[in-house]
Amino acid sequence: MRRSWYVIGALVTVAWMAPLGAQGPSGTVRGRVVDNVTQQPVVGVRIDVGGRVTLTRSDGRYVVDGVRAGANSLQARLIGYAPVTRSITVIAGQEIAVDVAIAAQAVTLTELVVTGYGEQRAGNITGAVSTISSEEFNTGRVISPTALIASKAPGVQVIDNNEPGGGLTIRIRGATSINASSDPLYVIDGMPVGTGGLSAGRDPLNFLNPDDIENITVLRDASAAAIYGANAANGVVLITTKSRPRAGGRTGAQVEYSGSMSGSSVTRLPSMLNAAEFRTAVQTYAPQSVGQLQAASTNWFDQVTRSGVGQDHNVSVSNASESMFYRLSLGYLNQDGVIQGTTAERLSLGLAYQQRLLDDRLDVRANVKGSRSYDLFTPGGVLSNAAQMGPTQPVLDPTVPTGYYDWPGNALTSADNPVAILGLATDRGTTYRSLGNIQVAYRMPFLEALRGNVNLGYDVAKAQRAQFSPSVLHAQVKTGAKGTEYRSDPTALNTVLDAFLNYAAPVGGIPGTVDATAGYSYSNAYAENPWFQATGLGTDVLGGNGVTT
Repeated sequence: MRRSWYVIGALVTVAWMAPLGAQGPSGTVRGRVVDNVTQQPVVGVRIDVGGRVTLTRSDGRYVVDGVRAGANSLQARLIGYAPVTRSITVIAGQEIAVDVAIAAQAVTLTELVVTGYGEQRAGNITGAVSTISSEEFNTGRVISPTALIASKAPGVQVIDNNEPGGGLTIRIRGATSINASSDPLYVIDGMPVGTGGLSAGRDPLNFLNPDDIENITVLRDASAAAIYGANAANGVVLITTKSRPRAGGRTGAQVEYSGSMSGSSVTRLPSMLNAAEFRTAVQTYAPQSVGQLQAASTNWFDQVTRSGVGQDHNVSVSNASESMFYRLSLGYLNQDGVIQGTTAERLSLGLAYQQRLLDDRLDVRANVKGSRSYDLFTPGGVLSNAAQMGPTQPVLDPTVPTGYYDWPGNALTSADNPVAILGLATDRGTTYRSLGNIQVAYRMPFLEALRGNVNLGYDVAKAQRAQFSPSVLHAQVKTGAKGTEYRSDPTALNTVLDAFLNYAAPVGGIPGTVDATAGYSYSNAYAENPWFQATGLGTDVLGGNGVTT
């Protein structure tokens, strides 16, 4: 606690010393600094007017108060750009606007990176940081946001299990734990989110529509991720959505649509014996089993695989002005897997709003996202039984109650008909998830370099996973389970509150800047994971929609 008072005392001392240079009649100079070629705003430009110094913000804007009235010289400087000097006249009690365009020189300006409780130019960061913008994202069929940066960031490995919406895994610097999670911390628009127990689907991040993402930043080492504490031990992935207009972009209302269709197929399957080869092998090596051979010629892998067709549609409505921006987005995804019974479906909705108030001193940003994900899973044992089932056996048998052929008898060593498993067993999951936060930043009127920030956010999820195997399924008959049902209904709620002060300003007459931060952070996580499993079901008529004993 005493250390916190030391930090606050230092900020007060700086705040008291900074305005001493303003004496006599004065006015205000404000404006915007852009690159003269791209017309994009430039952040971190040092603006010096009559001895009063400030830095441009992320939107290129600046405000200098307390400038001595009369003729003055405005200087704009930044490494990598040619310095610009403008002669201006300041009128006491009035405000003048001075926009400046600067030209690149020798080296280019490094990008802006959001790191925890502030923004820095990438060239000022000593840690290992990689930022991938939307222009650099992977294209094509993308379901999970993590697939956008596969092979894009050094030291970052994205592992795909090739299911539609499959559980993609990110590893930063490889596996970092033997018996615990090696997953990084994900932070979406300043809101840390959990990845465990928050989804009945394959990937907890599938709730986020990739079309809504503006950029992804990966913090790979301890110095870059230290702001998040022990949760960042495996690295941090910062995801920024489209919550503000692009610099230099069009203003006014806009409607955008993007859509795609995709197809997937199996390019290589295991080499298996065909019916003739299998019959010859049985006659040669197991003549006592020749009587079990049938006259069919079945390729079981062909029976359980298919061409996976997918569609993805995204619509957004946005409006932008000098001080306000909002964006409403709607997305729909439906992707079938190459294994029958496998499907991922997502309906997502997003709302982003930003408003600058009180003469640009107050910046309010709000983001709300919600989705419903529906996943169909291939029941267990389909692929293994497709590899074991004899190619001389038929798929269907109209003489049995199920209509599917299975080996006679209940021997545990006999294979099951994989098509029967697909037709009779079910495995599905539904996830509802919403994430949102509001960020408020206020630039103090008595000291331009001092900013107060508040971030309040939530992450709530409700999921359901249901698995059902009827009593007539061959595997149930063999084991005597007589029908099983499993269901889980996890729910989770995470909340975050961050409040901090940041002072960042150049030191008058001396190269360099002073950057100090003091704040408070609170987070809370709550989850429930109820589940039940029933065996020996009295009837199959409910089909997994209820328990009968």
